[in-house]
Amino acid sequence: MRYLLSLVVIIVFIVAETSVLPYMPAVFRFYDFLVPFAVYLSLYQSLATGLPVIIAGGMAMDMLSGAPMGIYLASYLWIYLIFRLVPGWVRFGDHILFFFLSIIGVAIENVIFATAVWVISNVSFFTVHTGKTILLQLFWTMVTAPFLWIFFQFLFAGLKTDINAKQ
Repeated sequence: MRYLLSLVVIIVFIVAETSVLPYMPAVFRFYDFLVPFAVYLSLYQSLATGLPVIIAGGMAMDMLSGAPMGIYLASYLWIYLIFRLVPGWVRFGDHILFFFLSIIGVAIENVIFATAVWVISNVSFFTVHTGKTILLQLFWTMVTAPFLWIFFQFLFAGLKTDINAKQ
């Protein structure tokens, strides 16, 4: 059931990101919603549960986004694997940890994208326009991360998703 629910979340987020958000005014062009989902999975799901979901989400986003193949998969995997280690180092409340890691995750994804752009085209990714876009993404992450945490907690309630249920 966890896999099915996770795949539904991935599909909804991908459809929103590829079909709805591009037609919104620039100020409402959010960030990649799968980043907070990767953060959530890294904090509250076992490796056996979260890793296949991350791989499926990354491959689906790579195929549907038009971005260079593997860029989203690499981003989600790095975020997922790095943030699995964080609860052992840092002791915050669940929602506060999720909030900060979601912001850091969006920043990490932008660094990965910038590196890929620079390697492929030898052109700097960081311009005034991309700087504004990244700051806007970080702002929207701060605004929406608490609501996403509540949504994920509600959605996965009763499915052994707390941090103590990791195997």
